[in-house]
Amino acid sequence: MNHVETLLMNITTIEQIREQAKKILVSAVEFRDKQTNSQYSAVIFRAKAYIDRHYSNPDISLSQVAKYVNRSPSHFSTIFSQEAGITFRDYLTRIRVEKAKELLSTTMLKSFEISYQIGYKDPHYFSSVFKKNTGLSPREFRLQTPGQQED
Repeated sequence: MNHVETLLMNITTIEQIREQAKKILVSAVEFRDKQTNSQYSAVIFRAKAYIDRHYSNPDISLSQVAKYVNRSPSHFSTIFSQEAGITFRDYLTRIRVEKAKELLSTTMLKSFEISYQIGYKDPHYFSSVFKKNTGLSPREFRLQTPGQQED
């Protein structure tokens, strides 16, 4: 006799049937979730790599990345948020802000030059995004960096 047959032969009450059904359903959902995660992990990995290479393009868009990974924009947006734990826009912003921090710390480029290098067409918008994400303006951030001066 196999495990399932033994289990079924030992069930004598409705409550035991419910308990076994519940265990089976929980196992099925866990299995499904593991399959879903592994199904999309390669897509998200490719998307993040693409974003990491193209963040400096001011015209990068969710639609462009979705096309790259062969998904519709709405489906890609959903799976990106679920799998990455962050929206596409927030991920792109995080990458750009991290690169800006690096450039502010290691170069003497002006803030407006950095904004263009990391994909922002409007230096004022870049400054507001930077401040919203770091709590400091680019100028304040640079002043806190040892060995750097104002732009």
